[in-house]
This record gives sequence, C-alpha cells and structure tokens, in this order.
Amino acid sequence: MTKRRKTKTAPLIKYLFTSMIIITAVAIGLIKFIDIFPGKYFSILVGVFAIVCFVLTCFLFNKKTIVKVFGGLLTTLYMFIMILAIVYELNTIDFLKKIGESEYITLNYSVMVLNKSGIDKLSDLKDKKVGIVEENADAVQSKINKNVRVKYEKYEFYIDLTDKLQKEQISAIIIEDSLLEILKEENLDVIDKSKVIDKFSIDIKQKDIKKKVNVTKTPFNIYISGIDTYGKINSVSRSDVNMILTVNPKTRKILITSIPRDYYVKLNGYNEYDKLTHAGIYGVNTSIKTIEDLFGIKINYYIKVNFTSLVKIVDTLDGIDVDSKYEFISQDNYKYTKGINHLDGKKALSFVRERKALPEGDRSRVENHQTVLSAIIDKALRKNTLSKYNTLLKSLKPSLVTNFTNGEITSFIKMQLKNNYKWEIEYNSLDGTDGFEYTYSYPKHKLYVMIPDLETVNNSINKINENLKK
Repeated sequence: MTKRRKTKTAPLIKYLFTSMIIITAVAIGLIKFIDIFPGKYFSILVGVFAIVCFVLTCFLFNKKTIVKVFGGLLTTLYMFIMILAIVYELNTIDFLKKIGESEYITLNYSVMVLNKSGIDKLSDLKDKKVGIVEENADAVQSKINKNVRVKYEKYEFYIDLTDKLQKEQISAIIIEDSLLEILKEENLDVIDKSKVIDKFSIDIKQKDIKKKVNVTKTPFNIYISGIDTYGKINSVSRSDVNMILTVNPKTRKILITSIPRDYYVKLNGYNEYDKLTHAGIYGVNTSIKTIEDLFGIKINYYIKVNFTSLVKIVDTLDGIDVDSKYEFISQDNYKYTKGINHLDGKKALSFVRERKALPEGDRSRVENHQTVLSAIIDKALRKNTLSKYNTLLKSLKPSLVTNFTNGEITSFIKMQLKNNYKWEIEYNSLDGTDGFEYTYSYPKHKLYVMIPDLETVNNSINKINENLKK
C-alpha cells in the first residue's frame, strides 16, 4: 500500500520540482535582462532563490508523506509568488520598451467650412478651392487626395485661411488642431460661423537631437514638456509645462528650472518671436532648441507627458496631498483651500492648469507645478506604492514618451539601488513682465505674453551651469 502511494505521488512531486526550477530560472533570467540590480544584489538574490529551492526540494523528496504534502503546499505557494514576479518583470520590460522615443510626431487636422456653405462632407468639396498653409502641405494634400480632388490655395499663416474663408474666397480650410485652439481662444467670429466636416492625422518624421552622456557619471539636462492634450502622446500641441531638470549624479543634486508658458522667446528655425507654449505646436524638437537658445545650454534628453499622464499617475497613487499657497476656485469649478488639499487625478490636473484665479497668474501656476511634482515624488516613495507598481506602469505606458534609452534608464536605477543616494532638490523659476506682442503663430493682433526678465534668465543660466559642474 505504501509503495503504491509512493508510485502515485512520485509524478506529482517531479512535476512540482521541475516547474519550480523552470519558473525560478525564468524569473532570474528576466531580472538579469532588465538589469536594474547591481551585481552584488543580483548575486544575493540568486543565492536566496537557490536556498529556497534547495529547502523546498528537501521537503518534496522527504521520505515522510506529511513532510512531502507540506513541501508541496509550500512549493505551490512559492511558484504562485514567482509567477506574480514574472508578470511584474514582463510589465517592466514592456513599459521600458514602449516609453521610448517615437521617430514620428502626429499632426491632427480639421477640415472646416462655413455653416451656410451647404457642404456637409468631404466629397462635397470636389473641384472646390481649399486653403492650406505651406508647412507640411505635401503631406496634407496626399492625405486629402485619397478621398477627393480639390483645388489647393496655399498661404503662409493660418490666420490667412480664416480671412479667406470668411470672405468666401475659398470653400474650406484645413487647419492643425492645436492652432485651431489658439483661434478659438481669440474668439474669432469666423470660428463660430464654421463647422468641422472631417478630421485626419498625419505622421511627420523628426530627427533625434539628443546628446547622449553617461547618466551615472556626467551631469545632464532633461526637458520636461507637459502638453495640453489628452490621449495620444505623440500629438503636437501647446506645451503648458516647461521645465529643465539639471541632474548631477556626482553631487546628487537636481535643479528644477520652471519657465512660464507665455515667455516671449525667439522660435528656433523660424527666426520669429512667439510664446514658448506655442513652440510645442511645431514639435518637441522646436521647444528644445528654443530653450537651448534662451539659456545657451545643451539639453540632453526630454520627457513628454500630457493631461492623461498626470490624471492616471495621481489616481494610481490614490491621490496626492498638496500644500496650496492660495485659496481659489478653478475654471473647472474645483475649490482649493489654503494649506493641505487631497487631490485626485482630475483635481490635480485642474490645480496645475489654473492661472486666471491665482493672484500672480502664470507665476503662481508655476509654483503649483512644482508643488504637485513634489507631492507625486513624496507619495511615490512610500512603501504602499510598491503594491501599485504593476498598475502604475500600465497607466504610464500610453501617455509618456522619452528619448532616454532602456539602458540609460536601467543603469541610472541600478546606480541608485547600489548607492541609495539621498538627492537634494532645488527649485528655480524664471520671471518677467506682462505685455502684449505679435506672435508668429497668430500675427493678426497682439496677444498676452511675458517679457523675459533678463536678471532671472541670467540667474538661471548661472545656476544650471553651476549644477552641471562635475
């Protein structure tokens, strides 16, 4: 009878043992592939796995049945934990792979006609005059020509399109959505009298302009761009948040320099002045080069996020606590009290976007950007955040893009795990004076801008260069 029991349990024991070894090997292999653990920690981890497997093997192959049963239960529990670890590892690999830089930016276009035109769909434009701007005209025409043949009228500025449409000298205009938002903000009469009959997107290839360094040894600059859109992160849009993170891995200091969205700067590549936020309309590379011109520095990398990113991150963290300097009601009708406020994702987004209800306008908003960033960092470093690791990665994947390589990200994490550095964070903001000036994106009449205060610009240049010293 005992021999028969041994015969029946033997295949199960062998199955558990084989599965345990295979699952452990896969988990170790994935950890090695991710490569975020320093060598000594990886060796310790492998040693712990080996000891656990050895102990479980002794239980499984013990002569006493009760010990075998106990060993089988422990082995099953161990394999369950290891499978969860493998899922986390695979999500980490997937996250690192998908946040990488895209070589394309997405331009979203609307085809607009006057309400009274009688035109309701794209095919109604056959053989009619359609206004487009010269920039990316070939790509736009190629997209439209697949559906209908029209007669194109090319103009230099988008504002020329609306003028011609209002005068009924053309039947329709094709306008990029981020520029359309600018026109809507200016309450143009023609926008109210128009409707969108079609929408489409085109992808434009962009150059990789990063300046690679050894991120564990050499100081570097990161441009943080927060664009004012939801959804697809590669879409071009105005950059409402503009920050430079100057990271020095030698001194373990991070300098965060915030630039107001309406800063009046010369757009790189266009030789015309505009708001910094409008630089994002022409792609993240234009924003980077424009800021490089302003400070006379090199920006090594960028991280681009949007509204979706912030909402998801904050909600995944079960909200954040921010210390508001002011009591105010946002345009989304959220009320914030002076002092500590617990915010979910939507409230956090409204908090960082608000400026009109704040006493110092964009200056106060920049302070709120820094407050929210600090609150996110504080919450993310808490122990219970580890339990949300998998969810956090999933929430970030579709709404964050960077030109850091996987190797640069993992080597930086490995350095931090190995040395457990305590980082000093310093905040710095640029300032200026209120003004009204013509802008490249909207040359029809003057818009509100912030004229740079050269003293704060020079002070920021000095601080950035000081933090870049090895």
